[in-house]
Amino acid sequence: MLSYRFIETDRQLIDCCKEARQVEAVALDTEFVRTRTYFPLLGLIQLYDGQHVSLIDPLKITDWQPFVEMLTDKNVVKYLHAGGEDLEVFLNRFDVVPTPMLDTQIMAAFLGRPSSWGFAAMVAQFTGIQLDKSESRTDWLARPLTEKQCQYAAADVEYLLPIAEKLHQQAVVEEQLAYIESECALQIFRRQIVIDPGLAYLDISQAWQLTPRQLAILQGLAEWRLHYARQHNMAVNFVVKEELLWKTARYSPSSLAELRELGAIGPEIRFHGETLLALVRQGEAVSADALPRPVKNIIDIPNYRQLFAQLKEAVKQVSASSGYSQEMLASRRQLNQLISAHWKLKARETQPELLYGWRGELLANSLNEILAQY
Repeated sequence: MLSYRFIETDRQLIDCCKEARQVEAVALDTEFVRTRTYFPLLGLIQLYDGQHVSLIDPLKITDWQPFVEMLTDKNVVKYLHAGGEDLEVFLNRFDVVPTPMLDTQIMAAFLGRPSSWGFAAMVAQFTGIQLDKSESRTDWLARPLTEKQCQYAAADVEYLLPIAEKLHQQAVVEEQLAYIESECALQIFRRQIVIDPGLAYLDISQAWQLTPRQLAILQGLAEWRLHYARQHNMAVNFVVKEELLWKTARYSPSSLAELRELGAIGPEIRFHGETLLALVRQGEAVSADALPRPVKNIIDIPNYRQLFAQLKEAVKQVSASSGYSQEMLASRRQLNQLISAHWKLKARETQPELLYGWRGELLANSLNEILAQY
């Protein structure tokens, strides 16, 4: 049985964070619920400073300043494992991210382990202990938490810290730390991207099949849906399903009956039917010179397949010379992001990940030579 303490008062949190700021590194994790909400609902924070495992109850704490100061204390390294969603939780709840942060899944990948190594597999490899993960889908907002839940939550950080310290030391010895820090910074950057509601239509599947007029309708629909989801903390598809948005833009229904024929279900009709019809009318009224430009389907563009193959071959060659796997160096999404940015296919583009950070050091020259030919 693991020992832990429950932090549920502001005074306890002050003492907990003060202790955490006296050490060089801590392990962090969160438990949250996100089944029907746009933003994750924080249910528990786990913190291990090498002496105490603290289970911090966000439902009772009122003054989070000591925790925010600990999160942003540059003298204390924060270790997370596969922490992308945890970063989102911290950003949403506290408007900060752990700084500095090292992700043990990323560290492990740079040190020759599987690129998406699960926590239980990592613990088993380092300690021989088989973790019970049966509580991973539990309701972390329910109170009181069971002893089984608390043991599960405590294990996530008590085993994480010593493994993270070993990986960190190995990374320093093998001179991988700079690249690891670069990849962790990319994870933080991704989570800080906020979608502009006016451009949300670009992320709707099959948008490329629509005419500019239909895209104008889709743009209004997608913008409204994202605003609504954020304001009411609802997952976007629990507001209106993506398929219905696309069909509404494609077929321009003028009545609730026509919306039903497109597949709209009861709540969509009852709560949003008139709004959807009004947005169709607004899209139809957009002047011709203000219509969105056509959305291109990247795989249908001439020379796409040839360019993609050449870029992938360049990645393969860098993989062979550097020792980093092709999977780590460049995913299909990243290659398509690079091509899309080069051809300016979307009104918004984040910087191509393959040209910046540690990937840019290894790949930029060869990839840019290929892109210059297209």
